[in-house]
Amino acid sequence: MKIKSAVRFCQDIGMFSIDRPRTTCKHATSFCAKHCYNVKLEAAFGHVIKPKDNRNEIYWQQLTGSGLNKELSKKRNQIKRVRLMTRGEAFSTIEDIKKVKDLLKSNPSTIFWIPTRAWRNIELRKAIESDIMTIKNARVQASLDPSNTQEEISSIIADGWSTMFFGDDSEQSQQNRKLCPKTHQGKKAHCSKCIGGCFSPKQTHVHLKQH
Repeated sequence: MKIKSAVRFCQDIGMFSIDRPRTTCKHATSFCAKHCYNVKLEAAFGHVIKPKDNRNEIYWQQLTGSGLNKELSKKRNQIKRVRLMTRGEAFSTIEDIKKVKDLLKSNPSTIFWIPTRAWRNIELRKAIESDIMTIKNARVQASLDPSNTQEEISSIIADGWSTMFFGDDSEQSQQNRKLCPKTHQGKKAHCSKCIGGCFSPKQTHVHLKQH
């Protein structure tokens, strides 16, 4: 069954994004599962969210790098940056590695912003490091929160990962992390033009303000 495009322009971050159902978040921490805003959305708008999630997943399974390239070429908004995912997990299973690699390779002029918790799975972590993080237009971040141990955080940083932390606004948590201009200063759509933090080609560590 062919399904229409699920690529949507997200005004809040100023770029196109692709989403998947919350069921793809197989590597979520206890903190993430407890505070997930999608749970609240589903409770209030489940009759709308769930059918849309089903369509999003069908679209993702059908999506190819060349197909996305054709779609983006027809868009009027900026296509220099795309977010995977604003909802759901890009690397839910090992099969997703090949798909994301195809998206990156087929769209070399577009930077793909990919926060993920898949680093918590050793097989996926190694595959992301070898097959995704080595591609120039990939901006992969290990998503972190207060439930992650210092040992986990130190390990992922030692392996060269950039990180994105959310869930604790204390001065200690902000230390040695770049404060996100969008969440700390309220700069809506700043992500589309941010030159540091999440979009730096170098290893960076970003702190998101709680909201």
